[in-house]
Amino acid sequence: MDQPIVAQYKPYRIDVEEGETYLWCSCGLSQSQPFCDKSHVGTDFKPLRFQATEARTLLFCGCKHSRGQPLCDGSHNDLTEEYAGDDRPVEELLLLTEEVTFDPSGRAMLDGDCYVQKPSSLNWVPEGGLQVAPLITGDNNAKHLAQYYARMSGGSSEPRRYPGSDVVLFGMSGRGDVRISGRPFGIEPQSGVHIRADESFEVSCNAGEQLSFLVTVCPGHSEAEILTAPLDNFSEDYPERAFSCDDSKRNSMADRFYQVLIGEDTGSAEVSQFIGEVPKSKAAPHRHLYEEAIIILSARGVMWTETRRAPVETGDIIFLPAEQEHSLECTEDSGMVLAGHYYPSGEPNINY
Repeated sequence: MDQPIVAQYKPYRIDVEEGETYLWCSCGLSQSQPFCDKSHVGTDFKPLRFQATEARTLLFCGCKHSRGQPLCDGSHNDLTEEYAGDDRPVEELLLLTEEVTFDPSGRAMLDGDCYVQKPSSLNWVPEGGLQVAPLITGDNNAKHLAQYYARMSGGSSEPRRYPGSDVVLFGMSGRGDVRISGRPFGIEPQSGVHIRADESFEVSCNAGEQLSFLVTVCPGHSEAEILTAPLDNFSEDYPERAFSCDDSKRNSMADRFYQVLIGEDTGSAEVSQFIGEVPKSKAAPHRHLYEEAIIILSARGVMWTETRRAPVETGDIIFLPAEQEHSLECTEDSGMVLAGHYYPSGEPNINY
């Protein structure tokens, strides 16, 4: 036996206790997955000892191919040619779920505080030289993440900061500049900009230019503080702050692709930002440990939860509470492009 047995492709959700030691099965033979029952005896495999430093929920690898053993790193998605789909007949799914309608605010409520928001019905208010509309806040039962739509027509905004929170911008339309505590960076469609906690930033664009972008704040309880002058506190440990799509940096998940623009490797411990490509398909229902905001950049589809479903199209924003079961379906042959932001920072291919 020179290769481990796949116990199950998706990871095991386990609540660990602070100070407890766990023996993770590396061979895949144990009948007490994901932990060892000594079935490895007689093979070259040995269990891996893991000690929990705090009480928390973790995803232990079930496919036994994770590079981050004993925890899942999404490697199970690379063991098959196609991403796990929902093989239930459409007729059955339609009977099990109710299609919800959008209310006057442009919102369709799904299960467990999950919702789809139409951008055309947002409530825009002036804020320090920008027009800002809330998308996700604590009022929507978001615990860790807040997201806003922002736009401007030429000129410069006043400097601002979100005390104690990391901020990630995502360009939606137009081109402009972002000055982070005095340092200039560019922003354009499908690019990201990372502002570290307590740094200030201001946004500008040329006369006649229409600039719009998403503002994601983690932790999300911090509100914008408009400043009279920019701060001089740029964090030098990660000097690169603007990131664009690069096909050479994208990762595969079977027949799907994604690129993390901002995350742990770029100095963001609080929030990750990614762009993904989804073929025409319906993913199998799954959950994430993280809280997530998704924006559909192109194509139409359907967002499914346990008992409800809602149509989605280009520009729609989806809020997903942590551990909410869901399945996003792309219904167009051309495939779907989307962008996501989630807390805590990590890889978007880890699900259970």
